[in-house]
Amino acid sequence: MSYGLLTPDVPLGPFEGAVVTLWSAQAKDAKLHSTSSCSYVRSAFVAERKVQLDASAVGRLCTQCASYGSWARPGTGLAVFLDAVTGMGLLYELDRCCDGEDGFDDVELDEAASLLLSSSVRGEESAQTGGEDAEDDHWEEVREARRVRESVVAEWLDALVSLHRVLRVVAMFPWLRSWAEPRVQRKSDRLQVLRARAGRLVAPDALVLAAAVSVMKEPDLPVDDPAFALLGTRGEVADSLMSLWRQWRSAVEDSWDHPREQEYLAYRLSRGMSSRRKGRDQMLERAQVLLGAWAEEAARPVAGDCGERVLAVALDGGFLSASGRRASVLEQLSQWEWGVLATYTVSVDWAGAEPVLSLRVPEPIAARLLLQRSPLVYEHRDDEKPLAGDRMTALEMSPALGPGVFDDTPVHGRQLLRQEHLRALRDTAGGTEQLYVVLGLGAGVEVMTLGALEQRCAAGWQGVILAAASDLPDALIDAALRPSAAEAVENDDVWARPVYDPEEEAFGRSLSAAEGERVLVRLCREKREVRQALKSLALARSLPDLRDLEAVAEDEQGYPLRPFARAVWNGLLAMEQLDLEPFAPEGDEHWADGSGLPLGVLASVQAYTTDAFGRFQGRAHSPGCAHRRPYAGVDRHDEKVSIEELLYAKGFNACSKCGGYAVRRLSDVQVAYYRAAHRLHHLIQISVSDSGTADVEKYLSRLDGLCSLDAQAEQAWFPDRGQARQWRQVINRLRAGLQARA
Repeated sequence: MSYGLLTPDVPLGPFEGAVVTLWSAQAKDAKLHSTSSCSYVRSAFVAERKVQLDASAVGRLCTQCASYGSWARPGTGLAVFLDAVTGMGLLYELDRCCDGEDGFDDVELDEAASLLLSSSVRGEESAQTGGEDAEDDHWEEVREARRVRESVVAEWLDALVSLHRVLRVVAMFPWLRSWAEPRVQRKSDRLQVLRARAGRLVAPDALVLAAAVSVMKEPDLPVDDPAFALLGTRGEVADSLMSLWRQWRSAVEDSWDHPREQEYLAYRLSRGMSSRRKGRDQMLERAQVLLGAWAEEAARPVAGDCGERVLAVALDGGFLSASGRRASVLEQLSQWEWGVLATYTVSVDWAGAEPVLSLRVPEPIAARLLLQRSPLVYEHRDDEKPLAGDRMTALEMSPALGPGVFDDTPVHGRQLLRQEHLRALRDTAGGTEQLYVVLGLGAGVEVMTLGALEQRCAAGWQGVILAAASDLPDALIDAALRPSAAEAVENDDVWARPVYDPEEEAFGRSLSAAEGERVLVRLCREKREVRQALKSLALARSLPDLRDLEAVAEDEQGYPLRPFARAVWNGLLAMEQLDLEPFAPEGDEHWADGSGLPLGVLASVQAYTTDAFGRFQGRAHSPGCAHRRPYAGVDRHDEKVSIEELLYAKGFNACSKCGGYAVRRLSDVQVAYYRAAHRLHHLIQISVSDSGTADVEKYLSRLDGLCSLDAQAEQAWFPDRGQARQWRQVINRLRAGLQARA
């Protein structure tokens, strides 16, 4: 099977006529390529061409670029369309699971079915006669029959998943519907054949018994039976038998085999026990009898006619894989649920973007399907046909994904964003979990992750996408990149050396936004990753609360999908603390040497911690603390407080390793005031401790530099005049004290 080759007959819909950038040799009819480095280029000189996308242009594409070439700007509607159709997309899926060549013929299926479906009868006969299980005499045949069953069921599931993917693509791009209809019908017909083949190999009574076992209560265990005395004390016997019960129930409820075929579990009681141990064989025989009794107890409530119910289940959008793409929900089902779908499906409604399966199942199976935790949600129906008008996902009602949904048209031509559009973006385009600039009528312009945007759309939010982080112009990043972040990236250290002397110009620089950019560039060595990280940093800085950057989308393993590289957090947060001693009130019991300086522009600086006021057990940790999580960053579990609140927080109990909090990086004005406040505090401490007069003139000179602020600096440092007056009063008192010593 080759990749899906885009051919001239594939309808392009509203994307026909779109201008794309391609490369070709100098010849008039030379092949077009998606990149100048295509391995199919046979000329040393290629030229960039702006080509209108139509059937003739598609016909000139080289086979490699027409199959999986990336020749549209990522994140645009055209890129999503091409990714959904070519490569492993629609064209590939339309050709899969359509041929009539089966891995096993009808004779092999009949032989496998005769072995698998009669196992319960043989098990009952052997239990009644006390003879050896007939399964042991035909172990090789049974094992081969199970392999046939697994292969046939997997083939049916693969065909169902393939058709599911095809219909989701056709629903998003409805102009493909009439073109794909004959091939979709062929896949649908083939699916019915495969389902019938799979259903022949699954025993319905085994599925019913598995459903009955799943709701069984814990039985009374024969802990005083002498046959189990080899297991140890009475408590050890109880633990071993309870473990055996749980293993048996787990194996039966997730299997399509008869419960009696799980009697091999009895041998787990003899682990670590010699085969010649006296009483071992009697213990195993008694354990097998016990397993048989449990199987009979499970079969008792479902004996005879237990009634039937009709259930309907929609195959929704699925789940996110580790790569960020959405995989079919069928791939998450248990083996037992696969058997139920293969055996009891009576009809499939393909009229909508989300196919609906109708099942007529016995009452025990219906009860389990309705109550169990499953990726699929089952609903009770009175008949096998879905109710008319109860589903809003019909193809004719699905919003098409064309130009204007994403940032491939002028802003005034954008379309309202819908949940289906984001699903298509997630399904096809890799690396879409990034930051987006969106515009909504209620909240205005916002920056959010793709996962948060999906939640907004699901809640009824209406708005448009303005740009993604990857769409920001490189010129903007180059202009915003400070020289300190661009020079000698490979030669300097990642983390700047600590500076404790406030008289040095480097004091406080490690807290600055410029230092955050330098650290980010140093951590991201690859040029492309650096640019994407800087673009994400530029957007993230506009958020008033960094907790809104929490990754809300997860893959199938439950791991969050991060919107940017980890290094971006180092650009947003300084994983260190402010020295707040200069701003502490004089005589405060928590601060021995406070100078009472105003916080000024530092009062509103954000700090993120797990516990700012001592309301929880344990110490407070910063977002980058190894005691809390391996990933640096903030989420909804963190508290956001200002430095002013943290200064007066009496219950704050900081971790000795991380300092308890991280601060949002400071602007140049904030760093300048932080440095000036520490210089003034340093002079105050010197004046208190130094009784000599040799350096008074030097101290007075430094004090004059801190006092002579112009109106612009004073307004930038202090939000109100009271704080500026307090600053001057402290300086005047210090000057008077120093002059008195002179």
